[in-house]
Amino acid sequence: MKHFTILIAFLSVFNSCSKDVVTTDNTGYYGKWTLVKMSGSIANSETTGSAMEWQEFYLFNSNGTFTKSRERNMIKATISGTYAATTDSDGMYLELTYPNDSEIIGNCYGNLKEVLYFTDKNNLSSTWKSCDGPGLEYKK
Repeated sequence: MKHFTILIAFLSVFNSCSKDVVTTDNTGYYGKWTLVKMSGSIANSETTGSAMEWQEFYLFNSNGTFTKSRERNMIKATISGTYAATTDSDGMYLELTYPNDSEIIGNCYGNLKEVLYFTDKNNLSSTWKSCDGPGLEYKK
């Protein structure tokens, strides 16, 4: 329940900030972003490389589409969708929208969206960890 309350507070603040569409000349996020680190809610639970539970990447295209691919136990799953880039006082976010449900969509709500945020220019992180999902970090 405590995590749910924190999540609601986070989302209230997140949604109350004004959002501006990032112009298309900000191409820093186009290309392939590969999962490099996973972490859990337990201290010292980080894994990297082949020790991670799965391998995955996002490929962001300049036309507003993306592909997500995950390999787990030698089974590969791929799904594509659209994304929108926004900025607010906390930084830049990518909101991904999927056309249909898939087990590789990592979010808190069970809907067809994911939100990723830039921790810095070269690191992208999933918001899934805010609701007891794994912490997922990607590098270009």
